[in-house]
Amino acid sequence: MNSTKKRILFFTPYATRTGSEMMLLYILKKIDRSRFDIGIVSFADGELLKDFPEDIPRFIAPRKFNILQKISFHLGSNPIHRHLRKLATDFKADFWYVNTTMIPETVLIAKEFSIKLVTHFHEMPLTYSYLSGPDFKSIIDYSDLLIGCSQATSNALVVSGGKNIGLLYSFIDSNLVKSNPERSAELRKNLGIPETDFVWVLSGMTSERKGFDLLPDIAEHLNDSRVHLIWVGAKIDDGMVYYTEQRCRNSRSATRIHLVGKQKEDYYNYLNTGNGFLLTSRQDPFPLVMIEAALLGKPIVSFPSGGVSEFVQDGMGVVTNDLSVSQMVEAMRKIMNGAIVTDRSRSIERAGQFNVENGYNEWIKLIDKNF
Repeated sequence: MNSTKKRILFFTPYATRTGSEMMLLYILKKIDRSRFDIGIVSFADGELLKDFPEDIPRFIAPRKFNILQKISFHLGSNPIHRHLRKLATDFKADFWYVNTTMIPETVLIAKEFSIKLVTHFHEMPLTYSYLSGPDFKSIIDYSDLLIGCSQATSNALVVSGGKNIGLLYSFIDSNLVKSNPERSAELRKNLGIPETDFVWVLSGMTSERKGFDLLPDIAEHLNDSRVHLIWVGAKIDDGMVYYTEQRCRNSRSATRIHLVGKQKEDYYNYLNTGNGFLLTSRQDPFPLVMIEAALLGKPIVSFPSGGVSEFVQDGMGVVTNDLSVSQMVEAMRKIMNGAIVTDRSRSIERAGQFNVENGYNEWIKLIDKNF
């Protein structure tokens, strides 16, 4: 370990309550200030910024340009690059820590100023399409350390040509996962769900990657009036979501679908309305909601979408062999009728391993090893 105090500038895209940005919050709340001077750059003035310790310097990089910035951009001066160059000069960091692949401008400027770079990958290959080929190559080639949030993510970095790759499993603050059984029962009642019915909860943005479009297919395959599907998550306003919502409304399936939207105060109470948790993602590195559901003792049924295959163990649920709705529904039925036995205590124990203390300790090992 290098005893010299290090100066780190962290970068995050939105400062919202996404899994990757919550992880960054946990790290910065715990980071040893006797060893590190830190600052944080967000490309949006998100709600999460107020949750970071007050003494951490915050910088808002321009993503949505004002009129003057738009003029500047069209005249050949990129406001983002200008802002990052100023940060490189004013906040002289030993290295930049970029908590996503989605802000490739940071790599360009870090390279220009010969600043060491860490890129923390919370993304899998389907998301790489949001980057240009040169930008993705630049991230892989220039980063001094690439961190994957699951083995599946790290494997993708190896295939991409990454040289120095660290593994840091995503983790949660288990103290925040609190639910009120009475409130969960009330929410079920408000949705018209009898106490004896079986509820599967799903959570996430209503995106194709999260498998939102598969919801009506699952309901139609189940076709059981005693089973309910509750999707909790922010709505994306696009044609696929509209189409899927119409399919849900017009479905002739006996299985009811409840789209309850984004929840904050009642988030864990909604998770706790479920008898089980369903993960329909086509790709998902290591979703925090999976850990949260297990911590609430919920059996999990999932597609083999990424990190879930590394998380779910015997007695915790089922990861299907393929991305197959019929396989998923078969697993759901076996859990509901007891053909597959799950152990609530096993899920809680497994989820408890992915806590802030363990996660931060693994993070600091990676930093000490490389810097």
